[in-house]
Amino acid sequence: MAKKSTGRPVGAQTQDRPVADEVIPVCPHCGSRDRGEFRSLRRVDGCGEINGRKYDGVELRNCNCNNCGGAMVVRRHLWIA
Repeated sequence: MAKKSTGRPVGAQTQDRPVADEVIPVCPHCGSRDRGEFRSLRRVDGCGEINGRKYDGVELRNCNCNNCGGAMVVRRHLWIA
């Protein structure tokens, strides 16, 4: 019988994985969380700190609300692990 090759290899160490924090965007016009597809992506390089966590850039993505059609920009911080 053939041995399965799924899972972690024998002797492999458990490694920490990077944490990705992303807040679900809310429409500023109607408060809905139902957004459309992202149309563009801009990355702004720069560093800062929010609530004790450091970041080295911000991604800005444009989309529309599927509920009211309002335009919004979704901001995502690129955290430093």
